[in-house]
Amino acid sequence: MTQPHVITGAALANCLGLDNRTVFERAFAGADAFLPGSAFCELPFATALGVVPAIQRTDDDALDCVATRLATLALASVRQLRPAVRGAVDRWGAQRVAYVFASSTGGLEETERTLAPDPRLPISGAGYRYADHAIDATSPAVASYLGVAGVCMAVSTACSSSFKALASAIRLIDRGLADAAVVGSADSLCRTTIFGFHSLGLLAPTATQPFSRARCGITLGEGSAYVVIERDVDATRRHALARVDGLGAASDAFHHTTPHPEGLGGQLCMRQALERAGMTPNDIDYVSAHGTGTRLNDAAEAAAVARVFERRAPMTATKSLTGHTLGSAGLTSPILAVESLRRQEIPATLRVAPVDDSLGVAVVDRRTPCRVQRVLVNAFGFGGSNASVVVSQPRPS
Repeated sequence: MTQPHVITGAALANCLGLDNRTVFERAFAGADAFLPGSAFCELPFATALGVVPAIQRTDDDALDCVATRLATLALASVRQLRPAVRGAVDRWGAQRVAYVFASSTGGLEETERTLAPDPRLPISGAGYRYADHAIDATSPAVASYLGVAGVCMAVSTACSSSFKALASAIRLIDRGLADAAVVGSADSLCRTTIFGFHSLGLLAPTATQPFSRARCGITLGEGSAYVVIERDVDATRRHALARVDGLGAASDAFHHTTPHPEGLGGQLCMRQALERAGMTPNDIDYVSAHGTGTRLNDAAEAAAVARVFERRAPMTATKSLTGHTLGSAGLTSPILAVESLRRQEIPATLRVAPVDDSLGVAVVDRRTPCRVQRVLVNAFGFGGSNASVVVSQPRPS
């Protein structure tokens, strides 16, 4: 069993809204926020997208970096996180608070706009250089804006990126290199990603239907997700939103883009997360699935869950609400799970009917009040880069 860590701050921005209150209210109300792909850019095929609403450059001088769409999305969450970060800095000192960032595309949409302008891509940074689309291009600016001066690093492992960033932050804390960390992720929509997923035959023409018999693909989205994670001590316990009890990571290395049909990597990382949390599958109240809505990914994840859990554990797929936010997908789901712990209810998986009974999983298709103490969250990436996290109610202070 590993030492638990506490989440003392969390922030989201995505197609549901640009602040926590809006995102949480709309997510638990089951809002359908997807738009036709043409709302973002010109496309020769039909698809739905999770486009962040009314994204504008605000606080232009807040970040000392090029104001790409990615930077603006990151700032929407970072701005909400400042009080929690100030608390961590007061407790530990700026040098003891790390900054770990994750992304899949970086600022690639700004490169596209520079090379082939499209008026539907609303952000264009002045003085753009190709280096500005790097994964870590915003990291020093965000760390400076937040007033943290510890280890600063960036991680990219496709759709599990932000879970791997969380794992990196936990290792920094456990090895004594930090006492707290700001862990963040952001990914913006871009044509390279949209056309890339379409070329793989993975994009759904309409809004995604995870675990449905009619599922036919992913709905891409964009957004940012940030948490502050700290040592679980008396000084942090009274500020805790939740605990991170265990994190598991595994790679099945089965195929570049296709999961192992039995979800071997998923099984390994779920079991590892439970073991490190000192829990059994029966201790988990529900599973927050990776749930992309593709034929193969949903089948592989369902197979993995069915083999790990001794019962048909309730399962929900929040990508039906936010879209697949790529590198941010991992952290987005546990932040929604933290809100689920607070509300004592499970958000619905949208558009699951008719459910695919052959998968053998119990998909939550409506907002469900229940006793929620512990949630296991999955994030599975290309190349079999898989991760799972157990988040739990905080201990009383």
